[in-house]
Amino acid sequence: MSKPDNRAIYDEHWETWLDMKMHGPASRLLRSLIHDQLGGLEGREQIESLLDVGCGEGTITWHLAKWLPHARVVGIDFSEVGIECGRARYSLPNLTFEHDEDSRRLSERYDVVTAFEVLEHVEDWQSLLARMAAAANRYVLLSFPTGRMRAFEVHVGHFRNFKKGEVEAFMRDHGFVPERIFYAGFPFYSPLYREACNLTNAASNRFTTGRYGVRQKIVASALYRLFRHGSTRNCLGDQFCGLFRRA
Repeated sequence: MSKPDNRAIYDEHWETWLDMKMHGPASRLLRSLIHDQLGGLEGREQIESLLDVGCGEGTITWHLAKWLPHARVVGIDFSEVGIECGRARYSLPNLTFEHDEDSRRLSERYDVVTAFEVLEHVEDWQSLLARMAAAANRYVLLSFPTGRMRAFEVHVGHFRNFKKGEVEAFMRDHGFVPERIFYAGFPFYSPLYREACNLTNAASNRFTTGRYGVRQKIVASALYRLFRHGSTRNCLGDQFCGLFRRA
Protein backbone atom coordinates (compact mmCIF):
# COMPACT_ATOMS: atom_id res chain seq x y z
CA MET A 1 0.00 0.00 0.00
CA SER A 2 1.39 3.42 -0.94
CA LYS A 3 1.91 6.03 1.75
CA PRO A 4 -0.73 8.77 2.01
CA ASP A 5 0.23 12.11 0.50
CA ASN A 6 -1.24 14.40 3.13
CA ARG A 7 -0.13 17.60 1.45
CA ALA A 8 -1.99 16.65 -1.75
CA ILE A 9 -5.07 15.44 0.16
CA TYR A 10 -5.45 18.63 2.16
CA ASP A 11 -4.52 21.08 -0.58
CA GLU A 12 -7.25 19.48 -2.66
CA HIS A 13 -9.97 19.33 -0.01
CA TRP A 14 -9.63 22.20 2.46
CA GLU A 15 -12.00 24.49 0.62
CA THR A 16 -14.77 21.85 0.63
CA TRP A 17 -14.23 21.00 4.32
CA LEU A 18 -14.55 24.51 5.77
CA ASP A 19 -18.16 24.21 6.96
CA MET A 20 -17.50 20.65 8.16
CA LYS A 21 -14.75 22.01 10.39
CA MET A 22 -16.96 24.77 11.74
CA HIS A 23 -20.34 23.02 12.05
CA GLY A 24 -19.57 19.28 11.89
CA PRO A 25 -20.41 17.35 15.06
CA ALA A 26 -17.01 15.66 15.42
CA SER A 27 -15.24 19.02 15.08
CA ARG A 28 -17.56 20.61 17.64
CA LEU A 29 -17.01 17.72 20.04
CA LEU A 30 -13.26 18.17 19.76
CA ARG A 31 -13.48 21.93 20.37
CA SER A 32 -15.61 21.32 23.45
CA LEU A 33 -12.99 18.94 24.85
CA ILE A 34 -10.20 21.44 24.16
CA HIS A 35 -12.24 24.19 25.83
CA ASP A 36 -12.79 21.94 28.86
CA GLN A 37 -9.04 21.35 29.10
CA LEU A 38 -8.20 25.04 28.98
CA GLY A 39 -11.14 26.07 31.17
CA GLY A 40 -9.95 23.84 33.99
CA LEU A 41 -6.37 25.10 33.79
CA GLU A 42 -5.13 27.15 36.75
CA GLY A 43 -3.23 30.26 35.76
CA ARG A 44 -4.51 30.33 32.19
CA GLU A 45 -4.38 34.14 32.36
CA GLN A 46 -0.59 33.88 32.57
CA ILE A 47 -0.31 32.01 29.27
CA GLU A 48 1.45 34.44 26.94
CA SER A 49 2.22 32.35 23.86
CA LEU A 50 0.78 29.32 22.07
CA LEU A 51 1.88 27.52 18.92
CA ASP A 52 -0.72 25.38 17.13
CA VAL A 53 1.13 22.84 14.97
CA GLY A 54 -0.78 21.59 11.93
CA CYS A 55 -3.49 24.23 12.27
CA GLY A 56 -5.11 23.38 8.93
CA GLU A 57 -7.78 25.88 7.94
CA GLY A 58 -7.56 27.57 11.33
CA THR A 59 -10.93 27.04 13.02
CA ILE A 60 -9.53 25.59 16.25
CA THR A 61 -6.65 28.09 16.25
CA TRP A 62 -9.14 30.95 16.04
CA HIS A 63 -11.07 29.54 19.00
CA LEU A 64 -7.81 29.22 20.96
CA ALA A 65 -7.08 32.89 20.31
CA LYS A 66 -10.58 33.81 21.57
CA TRP A 67 -10.26 31.61 24.68
CA LEU A 68 -6.77 32.95 25.48
CA PRO A 69 -7.06 36.64 24.58
CA HIS A 70 -3.85 37.61 26.41
CA ALA A 71 -1.75 35.05 24.53
CA ARG A 72 0.06 35.43 21.21
CA VAL A 73 -1.38 32.55 19.18
CA VAL A 74 0.42 31.31 16.06
CA GLY A 75 -0.97 28.61 13.78
CA ILE A 76 1.38 26.83 11.38
CA ASP A 77 0.73 24.28 8.66
CA PHE A 78 2.50 22.74 5.66
CA SER A 79 -0.59 23.32 3.49
CA GLU A 80 -0.50 26.76 1.90
CA VAL A 81 -4.17 26.30 0.95
CA GLY A 82 -5.08 25.74 4.60
CA ILE A 83 -3.17 28.82 5.72
CA GLU A 84 -4.83 30.93 3.03
CA CYS A 85 -8.24 29.71 4.22
CA GLY A 86 -7.38 30.60 7.81
CA ARG A 87 -6.20 34.09 6.91
CA ALA A 88 -9.29 34.73 4.81
CA ARG A 89 -11.80 33.50 7.42
CA TYR A 90 -10.35 34.42 10.81
CA SER A 91 -8.87 37.61 12.18
CA LEU A 92 -8.02 38.57 15.76
CA PRO A 93 -5.34 40.94 17.11
CA ASN A 94 -3.51 38.08 18.86
CA LEU A 95 -3.77 35.55 16.01
CA THR A 96 -1.28 34.80 13.22
CA PHE A 97 -1.24 32.08 10.56
CA GLU A 98 2.02 31.05 8.90
CA HIS A 99 2.85 28.64 6.09
CA ASP A 100 5.64 26.56 7.65
CA GLU A 101 6.47 23.40 5.72
CA ASP A 102 9.08 22.07 8.16
CA SER A 103 7.62 23.40 11.44
CA ARG A 104 10.58 25.75 11.81
CA ARG A 105 8.65 27.65 14.45
CA LEU A 106 9.36 24.76 16.82
CA SER A 107 12.91 26.10 17.19
CA GLU A 108 11.38 28.81 19.43
CA ARG A 109 9.76 28.45 22.88
CA TYR A 110 6.10 28.84 23.84
CA ASP A 111 4.09 28.49 27.01
CA VAL A 112 1.79 26.02 25.24
CA VAL A 113 2.28 23.88 22.13
CA THR A 114 -0.74 22.14 20.61
CA ALA A 115 -1.48 19.66 17.83
CA PHE A 116 -5.03 18.53 17.13
CA GLU A 117 -5.70 15.54 14.86
CA VAL A 118 -2.17 15.85 13.49
CA LEU A 119 0.06 13.07 14.85
CA GLU A 120 -1.90 10.30 13.13
CA HIS A 121 -0.99 11.96 9.80
CA VAL A 122 2.77 12.04 10.50
CA GLU A 123 4.87 9.01 9.64
CA ASP A 124 7.59 9.81 12.21
CA TRP A 125 5.29 11.16 14.90
CA GLN A 126 7.89 10.59 17.64
CA SER A 127 10.30 13.12 16.12
CA LEU A 128 7.60 15.76 15.73
CA LEU A 129 6.25 15.25 19.24
CA ALA A 130 9.75 15.38 20.71
CA ARG A 131 10.26 18.75 19.00
CA MET A 132 6.95 19.96 20.38
CA ALA A 133 7.89 18.88 23.90
CA ALA A 134 11.24 20.67 23.63
CA ALA A 135 9.49 23.87 22.50
CA ALA A 136 6.89 23.89 25.31
CA ASN A 137 7.76 25.82 28.45
CA ARG A 138 4.68 24.69 30.35
CA TYR A 139 2.10 22.58 28.50
CA VAL A 140 1.49 20.36 25.49
CA LEU A 141 -2.14 19.83 24.45
CA LEU A 142 -2.92 17.03 21.99
CA SER A 143 -5.81 15.26 20.33
CA PHE A 144 -5.90 12.21 18.09
CA PRO A 145 -8.03 9.13 17.38
CA THR A 146 -7.46 5.81 19.06
CA GLY A 147 -8.88 2.37 18.34
CA ARG A 148 -9.42 0.62 15.03
CA MET A 149 -8.49 2.60 11.94
CA ARG A 150 -11.23 2.57 9.34
CA ALA A 151 -10.96 2.90 5.58
CA PHE A 152 -12.25 6.48 5.48
CA GLU A 153 -9.48 7.49 7.89
CA VAL A 154 -6.87 5.97 5.58
CA HIS A 155 -8.38 7.98 2.73
CA VAL A 156 -7.84 11.25 4.62
CA GLY A 157 -4.21 10.46 5.33
CA HIS A 158 -3.92 8.53 8.59
CA PHE A 159 -0.77 6.49 9.02
CA ARG A 160 -2.17 5.04 12.28
CA ASN A 161 -4.62 5.39 15.11
CA PHE A 162 -2.93 5.31 18.49
CA LYS A 163 -3.14 2.75 21.26
CA LYS A 164 -4.36 3.90 24.66
CA GLY A 165 -1.43 4.91 26.83
CA GLU A 166 1.05 5.05 23.95
CA VAL A 167 1.46 8.81 23.84
CA GLU A 168 1.22 9.21 27.61
CA ALA A 169 4.28 6.95 27.99
CA PHE A 170 6.16 8.90 25.31
CA MET A 171 5.42 12.21 27.03
CA ARG A 172 6.60 10.92 30.40
CA ASP A 173 9.90 9.93 28.78
CA HIS A 174 10.21 13.53 27.54
CA GLY A 175 9.57 15.20 30.88
CA PHE A 176 5.80 15.75 30.80
CA VAL A 177 3.12 14.36 33.09
CA PRO A 178 -0.62 14.17 32.36
CA GLU A 179 -2.54 17.10 33.78
CA ARG A 180 -5.89 15.84 32.47
CA ILE A 181 -6.70 13.07 29.99
CA PHE A 182 -9.97 12.53 28.12
CA TYR A 183 -10.89 9.40 26.18
CA ALA A 184 -14.25 10.63 24.95
CA GLY A 185 -17.15 9.73 22.71
CA PHE A 186 -18.50 6.27 23.60
CA PRO A 187 -20.88 5.15 22.19
CA PHE A 188 -22.39 7.80 19.90
CA TYR A 189 -19.20 9.31 18.47
CA SER A 190 -17.27 6.05 18.49
CA PRO A 191 -18.03 3.45 17.40
CA LEU A 192 -21.45 4.46 15.99
CA TYR A 193 -20.67 7.72 14.20
CA ARG A 194 -17.26 6.59 13.00
CA GLU A 195 -18.84 3.47 11.50
CA ALA A 196 -21.44 5.67 9.76
CA CYS A 197 -18.66 7.89 8.41
CA ASN A 198 -16.92 4.81 7.09
CA LEU A 199 -20.05 3.55 5.34
CA THR A 200 -20.84 6.93 3.77
CA ASN A 201 -17.25 8.05 3.07
CA ALA A 202 -17.99 11.19 5.07
CA ALA A 203 -14.94 13.13 3.89
CA SER A 204 -16.23 13.09 0.31
CA ASN A 205 -20.00 12.78 0.28
CA ARG A 206 -22.24 15.68 -0.71
CA PHE A 207 -24.09 15.93 2.63
CA THR A 208 -21.04 16.49 4.84
CA THR A 209 -18.83 18.54 2.49
CA GLY A 210 -19.28 21.92 0.86
CA ARG A 211 -21.50 24.72 2.13
CA TYR A 212 -23.85 23.68 4.94
CA GLY A 213 -27.51 24.57 4.59
CA VAL A 214 -30.20 24.49 7.26
CA ARG A 215 -30.67 20.72 7.04
CA GLN A 216 -26.98 19.93 7.48
CA LYS A 217 -26.70 22.32 10.41
CA ILE A 218 -29.73 20.80 12.17
CA VAL A 219 -28.42 17.26 11.76
CA ALA A 220 -24.92 18.29 12.82
CA SER A 221 -26.22 20.08 15.89
CA ALA A 222 -28.33 17.09 16.97
CA LEU A 223 -25.39 14.74 16.57
CA TYR A 224 -23.11 17.07 18.50
CA ARG A 225 -25.53 17.09 21.43
CA LEU A 226 -25.51 13.30 21.42
CA PHE A 227 -21.72 13.31 21.43
CA ARG A 228 -21.40 16.00 24.07
CA HIS A 229 -24.15 15.02 26.49
CA GLY A 230 -24.82 11.35 25.75
CA SER A 231 -21.30 9.99 25.44
CA THR A 232 -18.38 9.44 27.78
CA ARG A 233 -15.72 12.05 28.33
CA ASN A 234 -13.16 10.47 30.64
CA CYS A 235 -13.11 6.82 29.64
CA LEU A 236 -14.04 4.21 27.02
CA GLY A 237 -14.17 6.59 24.07
CA ASP A 238 -11.74 6.68 21.14
CA GLN A 239 -11.32 10.48 20.91
CA PHE A 240 -8.21 11.40 22.88
CA CYS A 241 -7.71 14.92 24.17
CA GLY A 242 -4.88 15.27 26.67
CA LEU A 243 -3.14 18.12 28.47
CA PHE A 244 0.43 17.46 29.59
CA ARG A 245 2.44 19.60 32.03
CA ARG A 246 6.21 19.92 32.09
CA ALA A 247 7.30 18.04 35.20
